[in-house]
Amino acid sequence: MGLDVVELVMAVEEHFAIEVDNVEAAKLVNCGLLCDYVVGKLRVRGDTRTEDEVWSQLKAIIVEQLGVKPEEVTREAKFVEDLGVD
Repeated sequence: MGLDVVELVMAVEEHFAIEVDNVEAAKLVNCGLLCDYVVGKLRVRGDTRTEDEVWSQLKAIIVEQLGVKPEEVTREAKFVEDLGVD
């Protein structure tokens, strides 16, 4: 895992107060999969934020952490191929 990915995962963990397993993190290759993962973790602990709320917050984190434009962050955007994560 590159430094960009590690910093992104740490920011997501901190913001949503969740833990992302390293093995699972490697499987989250696009923004939509990451969003689904976060929503799932939140549901397990009874957090009722909507998927849209999570997506909005997650998108802001991705933009800030990776320095990409908001319009580049779609659910289909792949971290490596589309957003240039190392």
